[in-house]
Amino acid sequence: MITLYGMPSACNLKQLSPFVVKVEMALLYLELEYEVKHTSPTKIPLLSPTGKVPWIRVGNVTLSESDSIIAFLNDKACGALYDGLTNDQHVLGLALKRLTEDHLYWLMVWAKWISDTSRAALAESLFNQYPRPIKMMISAATKRHIYAKCKSQGIGSMNEEEREIEAVKDLSALSDQLQKMPFLLGSDITVYDFSVAAMLSSITFFKPCNWLSDVAKDYSIFPEYLERVRDRLGGYEFVQV
Repeated sequence: MITLYGMPSACNLKQLSPFVVKVEMALLYLELEYEVKHTSPTKIPLLSPTGKVPWIRVGNVTLSESDSIIAFLNDKACGALYDGLTNDQHVLGLALKRLTEDHLYWLMVWAKWISDTSRAALAESLFNQYPRPIKMMISAATKRHIYAKCKSQGIGSMNEEEREIEAVKDLSALSDQLQKMPFLLGSDITVYDFSVAAMLSSITFFKPCNWLSDVAKDYSIFPEYLERVRDRLGGYEFVQV
């Protein structure tokens, strides 16, 4: 049995972290037996080997970082996650994965944690066990931490208009590719869909809406694509039910 550790449900999302969703989709695709354990954000730094989600436990082995977990699962499944992909598909898939996880991700983080409305909703969902003053302190500390990370990454140094321009570039690139075929690289789902679908679902289905989810609404292909991913993985739910 594989145990996948992630964050709790919050703000209409079954799993707040897209990187946990990515790993869970790989587990479903490979039809491996697993369970998900939701961990309070205040406990993750104490329990996770890297201080963040996801991490998995298989027997006495603990493994963290989503890409390392994906590689482990691929080895466990004798290469099934990448089987049949051409070199050109690998190149395109990797490029879109990095666009999604290394750039669009930070725009999503900024939209969720810097906006007062989104951050308040997250604090209410994730820290509702604490008194209001403690909850506000955690929310403010989280905002400072996120702001510093986004500033270092570059997104935090932009103004609102520049961030929206960057978001449109990323979302348009993904939309253009998804207009061509049912899944990211062809007629069937691949390992690269797990990265893209996880991030798009985390943007599209997040409530309350923020500026990035509003931008994503202009791309009707995203809900259609996520529905195909959901059906392909046996009815996987991105949202709280």
